[in-house]
Amino acid sequence: MNAKALFTDESAVSPVIGVVLMVAITVLLAATAATFFLSIGQQNDTTKPNAAIVFDYEQDTSTINGDEYRNDNLQVGHDSGETIEAKNLDVVIQSAKTYEKTSPSNVDENGLNERFQWDEFDSKINDNDEVSGGESVTLKADSEPIPDQDALNLEGSTVKVVWDDPGSKSTFTLNTWTN
Repeated sequence: MNAKALFTDESAVSPVIGVVLMVAITVLLAATAATFFLSIGQQNDTTKPNAAIVFDYEQDTSTINGDEYRNDNLQVGHDSGETIEAKNLDVVIQSAKTYEKTSPSNVDENGLNERFQWDEFDSKINDNDEVSGGESVTLKADSEPIPDQDALNLEGSTVKVVWDDPGSKSTFTLNTWTN
């Protein structure tokens, strides 16, 4: 056996490389076809509604029996954009303080952390239960959906307007207000 000829003979290298390349190409094509036909990695086709949600905050400070208390109002409005069904639009309140005007020191330490549907507020929703440009609700104490509290302090709180996708379990935040 000639050892020198064994190391210099390259006649079998080309077919081996060709077979490896053919297998790699076949695997790549199979993976591409499977991804396309089985929709692996498909993005969610749901898009949130295009709506401009605006906030108008009014701070009210009063004094009763020498104690100062706050009774804030926050108007949440659909300024412009697509019409949205009221049942799919929520107002989420986080860390708002509520208390009675007669005893402002009696503050609920846990804060108001609630999620309300748009149509739970004292609002004038049109006959189709839809929210369109120019419509708004006001977040304030002693009115729906917070009737049992006399005063509302929004200092340090966050209010979000969230759209619930009716076709899935997804939610999308349309706008956030922070004080």
